[in-house]
Formats: sequence, structure tokens, C-alpha cells
Amino acid sequence: MNLINPTTLQNILSNVSLQSAGGFDIILGTKTENIHLYYEIIEVTAVANVHCIKLIINVPLKTASQLFTLYKISVLPTQISNKNFVQYSIDFPYLSASANNFRSRK
Repeated sequence: MNLINPTTLQNILSNVSLQSAGGFDIILGTKTENIHLYYEIIEVTAVANVHCIKLIINVPLKTASQLFTLYKISVLPTQISNKNFVQYSIDFPYLSASANNFRSRK
């Protein structure tokens, strides 16, 4: 809760909700009175290199018939020689997954 305050979390969830296509919705909505519940159900992973720290936020999603989890793929640079690094570019940075299927989203 100290890392992402409730207002910032509400903005993140609102952006995810607006960018979701195909009937996906945030599992508890984005009302101010429900934001505290996300601190219990969202999973956060920190990924770091020498240049930055990135947070991977696992947000549960739903449709009328299924629950989904949305993942944002962050590509980190990979060293290929002593002085050279490469970073891959991906076309679909979001991946939504349910218990019985996988779908990539742009």
C-alpha cells in the first residue's frame, strides 16, 4: 500500500478497464469504495535490472461467463556480447488468460 497509493491504483485500474476489449471488465469495478479490496487480490512482482525496476501487476478480469487475468509483457534487454545488448519488440504487450484458454491482446 505504501508503493502504490489508492488514487494511483484506481487510475491504473480505470486505464485497464478502458483499454480492455471484448467484454472484459475489472472484477470489482473501479469505484473508490472498492479500491481497498484490490490490495488483497492483486499480485505484484518486481522485476529489476541495473537501469530500472518494473512492477508486474496481476489484475483479475471477468466476462459474463469467465474470469480472466491480464498480464502485461515487459521485454528487458539481454546481453549478447561484452558491450552489446538487444531488446526484442513485441506486437501484443497484453496477455489475458483464463483457466481454459489464452488470448493475446493489443
